[in-house]
Amino acid sequence: MKYRNLTAWILLIVIWSAAAWHTGNEILLPGPLETAEKFIAVLTDPVSYQAIGLTLLRVGRGLMISLASALVISLLCRRSIWLRALFHPIRILTRTIPNISYMILAIIWLGSEGAVTAVSFMVLFPLFFNSFMDAMDGEAEEIRQVSVLYRDTWFNEIRYHDLPSLKYVIVSACRTAVAFGFKVGIMAEIIGSVRNGAGRQMRAAYINLDTASVLAWTVLIILISSLSDVLFDRISRTMRLKEGLS
Repeated sequence: MKYRNLTAWILLIVIWSAAAWHTGNEILLPGPLETAEKFIAVLTDPVSYQAIGLTLLRVGRGLMISLASALVISLLCRRSIWLRALFHPIRILTRTIPNISYMILAIIWLGSEGAVTAVSFMVLFPLFFNSFMDAMDGEAEEIRQVSVLYRDTWFNEIRYHDLPSLKYVIVSACRTAVAFGFKVGIMAEIIGSVRNGAGRQMRAAYINLDTASVLAWTVLIILISSLSDVLFDRISRTMRLKEGLS
């Protein structure tokens, strides 16, 4: 499998090099070498780390708020038919509203700086909420009957049943949300023209027709998203390993 992946990457670079050579225009399509040079320049520039840190901070705030609120509301909806009916249209709407609509509205209401966190929340809340509700709705009927038969306080049910049953769903949803939220947050930064951030750097490269820098930042974003996937995969494996040992 590793050799196949390596061969695929080599083939991709060869095709990229040939296309860049055939185009003969660095603005339209810079080659791998030019992009690698810009990538190294981005990595060695302290401003890049400040920009990435600000973007992650903005997205992270939206992610944590959406995770906490979605978890609380989904747990309440599990126990309240009225509340579940109230949030059902929201579940339907959030699956159909384009992300660009969130971005435009957030920029109008909050300005460019506050829009990234707001957009992250509006995009990630449905992801968390739908994941939690689907997981609880898909619970085995036998387990549901036992919980109905042996009634306990809300606090104990949430602590000893709901949260343990949702822990892998939370990790999986966070894995998706981090990568997705990072991409959406950068899009919001570009559209909102924030003063600093990864989106600001990409927008500046676009204005200067520096396509190699745009590609270099794209590669960096992909690497960060891949690292977050590896991190959450390791967290999930550690949790399963601990359960196997206990």
